[in-house]
Amino acid sequence: MSSTGTSPRAVAQAYFDHWTAGRFEAAAALLAEKIEIETPINAYPNKADFVAALSGFGTLVTGANRLVDLAEGDDVVQIYDMNVSGLGVIRMTEHFVIQNGLVIRLRQIHDTAALRAAGFER
Repeated sequence: MSSTGTSPRAVAQAYFDHWTAGRFEAAAALLAEKIEIETPINAYPNKADFVAALSGFGTLVTGANRLVDLAEGDDVVQIYDMNVSGLGVIRMTEHFVIQNGLVIRLRQIHDTAALRAAGFER
């Protein structure tokens, strides 16, 4: 458990619940200022760039179904399906490293074919 008293699993679940409900500012509040982001397409050198992308792309997500949360220590892995307007269902895996109640590292793993075809790669 982190020093803030919030478990890493609870932080990851809150982040998912916030962004999938369109509460992007609340999701962003759970990200450390010096967060490390790893995604299969695009690069986000800082929190502001990632939050801007999350806010833009997140408005296209019409539903999300979390399939599993796995947690050990500061690490949490979530697997979920998200329905994206114009693209259909995309299965996502996110690996979080959480310390002191904030996400310090976020790694996304997913098939990028539909996103690249739709022009999401910059």
